[in-house]
Amino acid sequence: MNTITIRQAQANDIPVIESILLDTVNWLNEMGQPLWSIDDVTWETLSESYQISDFYIAFLNEKPSGCVIIVDYDPLFWPNIKSGESLFIHRLAVTKTARKSGVADELMNFFKKQGALRGVEKIRLDTHAYRPKVRAFYERHGFTFVEERVLRKNFYTAFYCYTIPAKDTEKSNDGV
Repeated sequence: MNTITIRQAQANDIPVIESILLDTVNWLNEMGQPLWSIDDVTWETLSESYQISDFYIAFLNEKPSGCVIIVDYDPLFWPNIKSGESLFIHRLAVTKTARKSGVADELMNFFKKQGALRGVEKIRLDTHAYRPKVRAFYERHGFTFVEERVLRKNFYTAFYCYTIPAKDTEKSNDGV
């Protein structure tokens, strides 16, 4: 039986994060579906927009197997949402060896739990508009399509939102 755990990253996890993301870059390139460049997943580039505390690492049977960025402000993709009103994810990635193991599902469930714990009503994400399998994955997790927009002249982006059930945010606000 597989055991999946998730924890917040620490500074000594930077090589682990880079490795997971690079694995995803290589896998997508092998499939002829490039998304991120190698430069996009280096700590030098990532640290321009994110803190180490924004990263969470998933472990499959104690082996680093996935990661995600969770932030409470995203002015580039969601400029009309004020800081602290929502949570947003970026760079959801699972290593090739851990695909179809449940790691991605656990990262999504973790994201929803973080939304409830932090008392936000909505959590949001964006993805490449022409990735039907990825979009179906988010929709299976209860995310609702909001809109499509073209960013940076050629990045076709689909935007999704999930509403945290009121009972979950009430529990977190009551300290239960």
